[in-house]
Amino acid sequence: MIIDLCRLWRRSENNMIYFDNAATTYPKPRCVISEARRAIVEFAGNPGRGGHVLASRSAEAVYYARERISALMGCSPERVIFTVNATEALNMAISGLAQDGCEILISDIEHNSVRRAALSMRRRGCTVSVYKTGRSKEETVRSLEQKVTDRTRMVVACHRSNVFGRELPINEIAKFCKRRSIPFIVDASQSAGSCPIDFDSLGASALCAPGHKGMFGIMGGGFMLISKEIAPSSVEPLLQGGSGVDSLSVTMPQVFPERLEAGTLAVPAIYSMGAGADFIGKTGVKEIEKRERLITDLALERILSFGNRLQVYNPDENKGSILLFNIVGRGSEDTAAALSKAGICVRAGFHCSPLAHESIGTPSHGAVRASFGFFNRKSEIDVFYKTLKEML
Repeated sequence: MIIDLCRLWRRSENNMIYFDNAATTYPKPRCVISEARRAIVEFAGNPGRGGHVLASRSAEAVYYARERISALMGCSPERVIFTVNATEALNMAISGLAQDGCEILISDIEHNSVRRAALSMRRRGCTVSVYKTGRSKEETVRSLEQKVTDRTRMVVACHRSNVFGRELPINEIAKFCKRRSIPFIVDASQSAGSCPIDFDSLGASALCAPGHKGMFGIMGGGFMLISKEIAPSSVEPLLQGGSGVDSLSVTMPQVFPERLEAGTLAVPAIYSMGAGADFIGKTGVKEIEKRERLITDLALERILSFGNRLQVYNPDENKGSILLFNIVGRGSEDTAAALSKAGICVRAGFHCSPLAHESIGTPSHGAVRASFGFFNRKSEIDVFYKTLKEML
């Protein structure tokens, strides 16, 4: 069984301290690595492209992952659409659900995977407007309500910012959009796997996530969940091609998930997401969230002790496992390079989200992001603190 193989790594094998989990989680659970390797060795056939044993094994592996992800996220397996990453999923949702000439509203803390995908819809006559997010649920929803017009036919919101951890009230936004019959898309790149999500209860039109972050899978996989209220025929596929079914038709099938899954699927990455979902189910989403918060709170306490020598951005509203900071008088890239030299992995710059940086007023060089994960330990925070202290 996969669960029996889940012996956790307590230390990175290269002895680096890894604080870049917002980009991709590391290390991975042993079960994920074992099952990804197993998929490469044992599931050599192309799923849905043959009746032989190896193709059947691959098809079973893909469905296994659908079942595990659907159980974790609260939706039916056929509504789990596999992609190569969250970016493809977001492009698929935005382009597939948008109406020509409509207005798309995105928040002021969105990642470029949302911003650029929305702006690309200008080729279809769409306009893009930005609504401001606030420290309270009411402030964000009120700002959104003020932006809605008769042309608004799509709202997009990240669940948690990848820059400074602000959490948006997706339940309240979903209810608001439901009352006005506006499609609502959620970017769960920083919350899937580490925050309880029940997709069907949420009532969003689509939810997009990567497999390699909170789901603990390997890179090369992602998924989109699509509402049971949306008919396959109403979604324009992002990609056209083979689906393994209805090959004589000149158009993509009229059923999910095949309508949106053109071409050969990344079976090892998909199967690793299934193993990751198993690991999350065994450990408990709330337990993962609790451990990540404990590490984040400890790091925040240590960093704030430096006073005005180090600037921390929005520390009082961080709901994720991210700290954004700068050493006063020092560029973010310089700080990150010095930490890397000391064996600590962080990320500097604008984190593919200039909107979020603009919203909190980081300097022209951006900021340093330390993002923590389930496998980080108190002793690593101690090293982080001592290293920063020596740099000040």
